[in-house]
Amino acid sequence: MKKNQLMREVYAGYLLLWLIVTSRYPLGTNVYEEDWDVLLVLDTCRVDALQEVEDEYDFLGNIGSIWSVGSTSKEWVEQTFIDKFHQGISNTAYITGNPFSDTLAGDRNQFDYGATTRGAWIENAERLAGLVKSNIVSDTHIGHVEFLQPGDSKTVKPRPITDHVIKAARSNDFDRIIAHYMQPHTPYYSSSKIYDELAEYEKYPFRAIRRGDKNKNEVWEAYIDNLRYVLNDIQLIVDNVDGEVIITADHGELFGECGMFYHHAGNIHPHLRKVPWVKIETNDRRTYESDVEFRGKSVERMTDEQLEALGYL
Repeated sequence: MKKNQLMREVYAGYLLLWLIVTSRYPLGTNVYEEDWDVLLVLDTCRVDALQEVEDEYDFLGNIGSIWSVGSTSKEWVEQTFIDKFHQGISNTAYITGNPFSDTLAGDRNQFDYGATTRGAWIENAERLAGLVKSNIVSDTHIGHVEFLQPGDSKTVKPRPITDHVIKAARSNDFDRIIAHYMQPHTPYYSSSKIYDELAEYEKYPFRAIRRGDKNKNEVWEAYIDNLRYVLNDIQLIVDNVDGEVIITADHGELFGECGMFYHHAGNIHPHLRKVPWVKIETNDRRTYESDVEFRGKSVERMTDEQLEALGYL
């Protein structure tokens, strides 16, 4: 057995134990325990990353933090949309470009956590699924779910999500809105906003670091550029919705801390589990008009090509 595969098998055993325990005794703060009208969830946004660009955006004052309920998007979805908060969830519009949101539609293997479990015994361990307590609600119990698709971009860009948030906020049909952005997650749209024009290290940054093609600082700068990409869109939301807006993240990202890169389920490193929490009181100044239409609760499984573009294969 190859070393990488052996590591997957060992990790799978740990992951099973982790999921059994945390499905009964969750760690972190569920966002439904807090007050907000619009929750903007960034993917892989670290607290120190947001602090680095704080002076570039007027709305980023007083960057606080909370402990996330997961270190991956799948964990975050499973631990956020739970029966305990069914009433609030039923009045929420969830607008997402995250492929792991399909967990809500029951379209994902309970033990599918991307490359870290690909080919490991846990992928076919349905008989053990009962050991993990399921608290998640289905997409039919959410007020409205908008699963956005990336098309040729390989990953959903900020603007479609922003457009849907503004549309939902002005409709006044929902008590709460959650927007699940994909940035600053890879790929890093630093040198270009067109996927096929990106450099190899912008698509697969941690592979580039391990190979010695790029150093951590170069990759970090591309990551920060990708953070700016989504924050520029968040400026539109701040100027075009009413209420209390929160900027947070589903989890962070590791850039070599303790020899670890990326983000994996069951990891409690602070740079993964401690996420930003920024409160903003907003007023709709109507500086932007959104003409999108809601499609409703349609979901398509991500193709392997799209998952690879996100670094999950």
